[in-house]
This record gives sequence, structure tokens and C-alpha cells, in this order.
Amino acid sequence: MELPGVGPVGVADASGDNDAHITAELSAIFQNLQQVLDIRHKYIRLSLQRDGDNPNDDPSWQIYPAPPEPAWTDPRPDHNTNGQNTGANSMSNSMVLPPQASKSQAADNISREPDLPQEGRKKPPKKRKAGQDIGEDFDMDDLLPLPSTSEFTFRLDENGVYQVFENTAADAANTPVVGVPTIKDFYMDLEKILLVSSDGPSKSFAFRRLQYLEGKFKLYTLLNEYQETADTKKVPHRDFYNVRKVDTHVHHSACMNQKHLLRFIKSKMKKCPDEYVLSRDGKNLTLKEVFQSINLTAYDLSIDTLDMHAHTDSFHRFDKFNLKYNPIGESRLRTIFLKTDNHIQGRYLAEITKEVISDLESSKYQMVEWRISIYGRSLDEWDKLATWVVDNKLFSHNVRWLIQIPRLYDVYRASGLMGSFEQVVRNIFQPLFEVTKEPESHPKLHIFLQRVIGFDSVDDESKIERRLFKKFPVPKEWDSQQNPPYSYWIYYLFSNMTSLNFWRRQRGFNTFLLRPHCGEAGDVEHLAVALLCSHSISHGLLLRKVPLLQYIFYLEQIGIAMSPLSNNALFLAYERNPFIQYFRRGLNVSLSTDDPLQFAFTREPLMEEYAVAAQIWKLSPVDMCELAKNSVKQSGYEYSIKQTWLGENFHLPGAEGNKILKTNIPDRREEYRYQTWVEEHRMISRYASNNELHQSTEHQSSFGMNVNPSSLENTAAGTVDSEFKDPASSLSNVEAGRSAPPSQQVDMSSSQVSGAGQGTVPGSPPPSAQRESSYPTDGLASMRLSSHEPRYIPGMMTRASRQTSLRRDSAPESDDVASPRSNLRKNGGAEEPAT
Repeated sequence: MELPGVGPVGVADASGDNDAHITAELSAIFQNLQQVLDIRHKYIRLSLQRDGDNPNDDPSWQIYPAPPEPAWTDPRPDHNTNGQNTGANSMSNSMVLPPQASKSQAADNISREPDLPQEGRKKPPKKRKAGQDIGEDFDMDDLLPLPSTSEFTFRLDENGVYQVFENTAADAANTPVVGVPTIKDFYMDLEKILLVSSDGPSKSFAFRRLQYLEGKFKLYTLLNEYQETADTKKVPHRDFYNVRKVDTHVHHSACMNQKHLLRFIKSKMKKCPDEYVLSRDGKNLTLKEVFQSINLTAYDLSIDTLDMHAHTDSFHRFDKFNLKYNPIGESRLRTIFLKTDNHIQGRYLAEITKEVISDLESSKYQMVEWRISIYGRSLDEWDKLATWVVDNKLFSHNVRWLIQIPRLYDVYRASGLMGSFEQVVRNIFQPLFEVTKEPESHPKLHIFLQRVIGFDSVDDESKIERRLFKKFPVPKEWDSQQNPPYSYWIYYLFSNMTSLNFWRRQRGFNTFLLRPHCGEAGDVEHLAVALLCSHSISHGLLLRKVPLLQYIFYLEQIGIAMSPLSNNALFLAYERNPFIQYFRRGLNVSLSTDDPLQFAFTREPLMEEYAVAAQIWKLSPVDMCELAKNSVKQSGYEYSIKQTWLGENFHLPGAEGNKILKTNIPDRREEYRYQTWVEEHRMISRYASNNELHQSTEHQSSFGMNVNPSSLENTAAGTVDSEFKDPASSLSNVEAGRSAPPSQQVDMSSSQVSGAGQGTVPGSPPPSAQRESSYPTDGLASMRLSSHEPRYIPGMMTRASRQTSLRRDSAPESDDVASPRSNLRKNGGAEEPAT
């Protein structure tokens, strides 16, 4: 994909700013931004977290169990027809893959490995109705034989990172297949980001740009609200209720609401009172005996007795919130009903999980990514979890899994469970490397990992982190009872995941993403860590305090799964939540439920989250559909699934990648978001390079003027020391590296304006696709936007501009006469921090 080479309607143009001092200051700011972007690109590229890096992003990737087939298989009729065709009209909306894909899956016998032999696959895949017979379409025999053993080897090095080698000779020579950054490199790069984020002029610039983006969206809404409504009314069948939504942040042990759990507990007390469910002090206890020990009967139980809702007593008390996971305040009941590893092998939790899956499949349009824990206490945790999932057949088209790693080393160390942090690293990652090398060694784990998306890191972020060491020791030397800081945990998750991803992609297995909890509370350094090496984050509340990091999250379109109802109970009152501010500014935000058991009251907690947000912040139907689309794009669902839900070209930006029949989002909204985002990147590419600095000084604007395309390509090449010097890429700063793997060619008409280059932007296809694309500069021509836009930094104006341009310096910019170095400036009721 390439950015438009000629400025579209409303592109900011500071060509009049010919003051060398101003140009130099802008250049310094943009070079700071470019430096941060390049560092992030390096880490994301190395860890294979870009769109298109995962083998399951291949449209031909086979999914088992296969998604359900569409209810109608007839071709979609002309949308201009009415009456009897209306029902069929809506079947472009099916939640499933096209019929031919399902047939090919049957022909290929649902194999994850494209080159596996087809012998031994005797029976066709089972089918079932949505919401019924959960898991009955899964048969482990369908996945046999498993892939063979790899010749690659692995070992844990002295720095606590698993390294992968091509063979034993490479192991002996210590030449791993991927060069993982050392912890020293990691902290040096982190320090660079922290320095830039605390730079005064850069903070002021980011603050004002964010204010501008928010104001611009409000103007867009005022001018286009009625037209957006008219556009959505023309869409047959589709509305907010039947667009796909993914709950991208929800913990599995709290995935049900309180009433559901209460009914389940009462049901078990009535039907299975004599079943042995707990072993305590060498004695097996029945369910009846457990409740007798706490002096309760089924009749006594109520929502109030259960006491699992996070009320006002949990605000800023994460310790009390954790206790809310215990029904009736009894940890033994949590062990019985909400644990996978207990006396009954987690059967009760599996049963209630199937009930929740049934509700999800019945609703059809709501998906979840459940987070389930691996604690790192022992090597067999992975096998126990995989056995629980596979044996109970917890497979559904509506469900994917993330693995959350609680940061509890200090608890394990205090109890004598382990002697150093290296044991945590070994317990978490060694089984994953073993199953990657030899799937037969952990067959159920190999199958379970096919539905695992990535890793999360969880705990109370508000805990104080003391810097005990000037230089952090390696894991085998971390034997203190002090818990490592957030950044230390994230580094070792990232570094080991990097080696693992490289090996898994080499084998054709799915890879993983790093999607931690971040920015809910605590130190803002956590956000810099996530920016450095994470695909996306959950919460992100503290971004409101760090404008430069927030601006970079916007530029990179890093996903933020926000849970305002959860935050309202724990850390931040609902009316103060920055979600609506992030959304208006164009950050990649979605809504999620976090813990329905503690926060929700209805059977559809995700819809409850959307409903409350819509009421409080007056979100329009288009706003909610945009949030739903964001959730799908943030999710780890396979590329072919996303194509079915969003349209074949969903990976393309702007109107070209939007299919209103699927998303219910007008093209004008998508084009507005894209063009606004392009303008911000164009600024960076213009001022970050020395060539652009020279051109700006010489009063030669490369946007909106007739210039040589080759010279434009040179001037937009990015910073001199950029990580990305691909000759096919003209905007290195826009190579965010999260590419999707499209398979089709895009034919461009001669009426479109040729672009400035071929830089890759987030969500664009990978270079291997060999697709050419261009975007029209009149994409916003139908929008009622002002023909002129404020300068990059409001208040920064040259003498020449004041003397020669009355049109540009009109009433809306009358306050530009203020000093550009003013420490405080009122902007829409908000104060900018002093620099």
C-alpha cells in the first residue's frame, strides 16, 4: 500500500512556515517520534507479531473443527430486489466461511500441516447445530498422525532465554537461528522511549495534535452525522446487533455472570450431593459435606450470599477484588467450581463453560478470547490444562484462548516452591519448545495450542516496584524474595516467545502474540514497555497522562481493549474514563468485559458493556459498529474468518477495505479515519529526514505541489538511521509491520492519483503478496470538511505567514499570536502540561 502523494482535502500544510528555527524544532520532534517508531518496528518484526507473520493468516489455513456452514448457500441476489429475496439478501452476513472453503476442508481432512499425508482419515467431519452438543464435532483421531520431530534443537542459555539452533553443530557453535535482544539491549531501548516521552517540546506537540484530532472528529461528526445515518439505513439486514463483536479481554474463570453460577451451584447441590469433590487433610469430602461445613443449604444461597460482585468496597483494593473470586468467601468453593485442576479434574468448570459457549453460539455474533492461567509452578501445568480442554471438548467457533501468566514469583519464593526466577521461565516455556520440536511428546498440548492466540501478563499493576539493582541479574541469579518488576517479566515473556515463534513458523504451526494487561494503574513505564514489544494491550488508562505515548499508540494503531465497567469498580470512575477521548482521537480501541462474574448483571455481558457506554457517552450506532470492527481486527482469529466477518479486503485501509454490508460502517467514516491517519504520518516523513529539512528550508513543499515523483520518494524515505531501508518503501516510518496476507491483485484505475511511494502501513498486505495499490486523493471530497486545516502545532506561525496569508490565519486561529513557547495553553477546556 502507498500513501497518497498529493494531499487530499483537508491535509495540513505548513509550507508557509519558512522560519528556520521553527523547522529545526519540528525536525527534532519528528526525529524523536521516528526513533521510537523504528525501535518498536524492530521488536515487533523480530518477534513475528505483524499481521501476516502468523501462518494462520494464510487464507488457505485449515481450521478444525471447521466453522459452521451458512444457513443458505444460494448466491446472493441483486440488492435492488425486494420481497422474497430479502432473506437471501442477508446471507452475505453468514458468520461462517464460504461453502467451497468448507468442502475443501473436508477434502483436506482438516489438517493443520499442508503436507501431511491423507491416509487414515476415514470419516468426514462431524456437524452439529450452533448452541447444541458443544464439542461433539471434535474428534482427536481426525488430527492424527501428528507432525514428525524437527531436527532443530533448543536449550536455555545463561541469560534465561531459550535459544533455537538448526542442529547440534550450530548449538555447539552457539549460533541460534534468531538473535533475541539481550536484557541490556531491551533496557537501553526502553530508556530511549522513556526519554522521548518525557521531552518537553515533544510532549507539548503530542498533546496539541491529540487535541486537534479530537476536535477534528467532533467537526466531522457535526457535518456528517445525518449522512452516516442515511448510509446505514440503506444497508439490508445489517445493524449493530448482528455485526461481529469479539470480547478481546475476558478472564475464563469469571466468564459467567453471578446468576448463572448460582443456578449451576444449586443444580449440583440438588443433583450430585454425594459426589466426592474435594480432598482435604487426607479425607475425601462430598459436595453435601462441603456445604454442611459452612452451614449452608441450596435454599440459603442467593446472589447476596454468593457475594462475588465488585461493589464500592473494591475501589483501589485489588486484594479485596481477588477475594471476590471465592464464592461465599470460601476458597474451597472456588477450587471446586472455578478451577481446572482439582479432585474432579475441573469437570464442573468444563460443564459451566459449555453452557456459556452454548449461549455464545446461540447469540451467533458474539465471540470471546478467554484468558486462562498458567502459573509457572510446575512443568506439567501445560499438559494438565491441554488435557482439560481436549478431554472436555471445549472447542467452539466462538472461542479462542489466551494464556495469562500471573506475576506471583514472590509468593512462590516465600513458600519455598522455587529458588530462582529461572524456574518460572523453565516451567512456562520448556513444554512449549518440547511440543514444537516433537508434537508426539505432548499430543493434546499440540492440539490445544492451535486455538491459543498469545500470552498475557496479569497482576495488580499498582504495586510499588523497587529498583533493588542498578543492573538487573539474569533469572538464575534472581533468588531474592522481591518480585521482579513489570518490565522484567515482559522482557522474558517477549524474548522466549520470539524464539518460539520463529521455530513454530518454520514448522508451519501458528505463532503467538504478546497482549498484556498494561496501564490500568501503577507506573507509566509499563506503557513504554508495552509500546516496545507488545502487539496490543488491555486497559491503557494511564495513556491519558502520557500524551506522547498516546500519540504513538495512535500512529501505530496499537489495539487497546478497554473495560470501563471494570475500571469503574476498581480504579477509575466511569465518567472519568478516557475511553471516549481515545475513540474520538482515532486510537484503536475496543470494548471488553474483563470479569463478567464481578461486574455484569445480564446474560450478555458484552452487550451490557456496549449499552452502558452508548448511554453514558451517547455513542451512535456507527460508533458502536466501528468499535465492534476494531475488536475483530484486534483479535487473534484466523485471517479467513476475519474475511468472512468483515469482507475480503478488510486488511486494506479506508473505504477500499470497508464492506458496509458486513460492518455497517459507512465508507465516509472509514475514509475519514484513514486520511486523518495518513496526514499524521506524512508530517513525520516530511520533517524527520534531512532531505525534508533541506526542502522545507528552501520553501519547497512536496505535498499538494507539482514535484518530481522520484525526488518525492527520496525525501519521504524516513530518518537517516531508520531500521527500515527497503528500497521499495518510500515511507519507512509507516512500515508498522503488521501486514495481512492477501492473495488478490488490486487493479487501480487511471483516474487515481499516483502515490508518493510504496510504504507499508499497519494493516497492509505483506511484500510477498506483490500487490500494487493506490488511493484516490478525493476520498474525502464528499465530506463536509473545511478546505484548510490548522498547522502542525497551533500557535506556531512565521512572520511571513502573518503578513501574506489572511485566509490561513482566519478567526479560528486568532490565538496563534501567542508565544509558541508558552508553558500553558487552554485548549478546549484542557490544560497542557508545562514543558
